[in-house]
Amino acid sequence: MAYRILPIALLWVCAFACFAARYDTVRKQVEASMQVSGEIVVAPDGSVKSYTLDRAEVLAPEARAVLENSVPDWELQVKRADGRPLQSPVAVKMSVQLVARPTGVDDQLRVMIEATVFWDPKAPVQVQHKQELTPPTYPELAVHAGVSGIVYVVLRLNPDGTVAETHAERVDMTVLADERSLRRFREMLAKTTLRTAKKWTFSISPEQLARPGPIGVRVPVAFALTGRDPTPKTEYGQWQAYVPGPYAPIPWLDHMADGDGIDSGIGAMVPGQVYSMDAPIKLRGSPAGT
Repeated sequence: MAYRILPIALLWVCAFACFAARYDTVRKQVEASMQVSGEIVVAPDGSVKSYTLDRAEVLAPEARAVLENSVPDWELQVKRADGRPLQSPVAVKMSVQLVARPTGVDDQLRVMIEATVFWDPKAPVQVQHKQELTPPTYPELAVHAGVSGIVYVVLRLNPDGTVAETHAERVDMTVLADERSLRRFREMLAKTTLRTAKKWTFSISPEQLARPGPIGVRVPVAFALTGRDPTPKTEYGQWQAYVPGPYAPIPWLDHMADGDGIDSGIGAMVPGQVYSMDAPIKLRGSPAGT
């Protein structure tokens, strides 16, 4: 198992200090998350030949250590765009979500890999938005309350690229509150996001249209406050405190034994990007090597 143990004070300083809440409440509710991106060179058998991290110099030592202990041992399932297996090594992009969770022992936090997403930047795009995705309106009540979070949206598309069905798979909050308030704001952010997402349109490749089953995409949508203005905020390589929301299974998707469709990678997805649910690159086994 690849993980690191940290004193809770470290993440309190870099991630939790913004919350005016009691220490016990913070310890019970809050985790910390960090997204790290990079590139992996994958051999035809799926093993990792080499990897690089973007802006490795800004990453905390514990983040680099967890990745160094895990990534070289990964095995990936990679297919070419035409479905055939690899014949030679290929470089793929990766996004990784690291999380720090309380261990329950001596106020320590365990840092480990939670989610991964991979894509080939040279592969043909199967599903993409036709125009820039119109962001949802930031609810005025949420702005006044200083509420922020990420809504992980799943869309089932019609063959013409319009949206047939919408679903909020998970809503993570980056503020602290009682469970009733968190549930209320999760529903508020999800509702405004899904209302806007129904109007989005996409371009679907003929190859994707020819495949059986529903055409689906995931689009993470961030609600982030800078001061009092609802503008996106990204701090690469920094821990961000958050309260993970409950996972809601996708109603139109059969959850198969191979894990297709479950939430194994959504935490690593970058807000605003479109992710096909028929991704040809997947990680075999656990990202933590367990």
